Amino acid sequence: MADVTMWNLGPSPNNMKVRIALNYKGISFDTVEVDVMDEERAGVVEVSGQPLTPVIKHGDTVLYDSRAILRYLDNNFRDTPSLFATDRPTMMALEREEDYGRNKIAEPVGMVFQQAFAEGGPDVSVCQQASEMIHEATAPYEERLQNHDFLMGDHLTVVDVTAAPFVSYSMVPPEAGGTDNPIVQHFIDNFSLGEGRDKTREWVGRVMAYDR
Repeated sequence: MADVTMWNLGPSPNNMKVRIALNYKGISFDTVEVDVMDEERAGVVEVSGQPLTPVIKHGDTVLYDSRAILRYLDNNFRDTPSLFATDRPTMMALEREEDYGRNKIAEPVGMVFQQAFAEGGPDVSVCQQASEMIHEATAPYEERLQNHDFLMGDHLTVVDVTAAPFVSYSMVPPEAGGTDNPIVQHFIDNFSLGEGRDKTREWVGRVMAYDR
């Protein structure tokens, strides 16, 4: 029997965060797949009292919100690799950088997602602005990754888990597109990390390898 059950919305970056954390820690989990077109999400509401994913169930504990889930996993599976820190200064630095990812990195991705559903088609100028924003927001990452494999050093932390899924949407390979997946094609056509981000691209690959 798996340790955890996860109500999973596959393409969501916040769901990716939890899957990456679970796999990195080696925590076994089953998934209950949530249909991206299911607006009511009765099954999610039934188990958690609200409609958003991800949701996890561990024993009798049910938890939602990816940020809360990452902290729960670290606290309740202490024999697994930690995403956080045991000393206060490092913990505070991790949380500052985590907030940067949740805001500066996630914001342009959200802008492009909104344009995917815009009446009359996407506003190209908004998508271009979002591409410029993600390029600028990852500049500190590119510099930091010159000497380290991960954003806070040589091992994965909550900072990587939080940011990489969002950055990955700016570097979707063209071969991932197709008429059967219009959202993915939308990102391929309208959102780009830009040049001069080789280390960032390599880092995203390292982190996303845990999303399996």
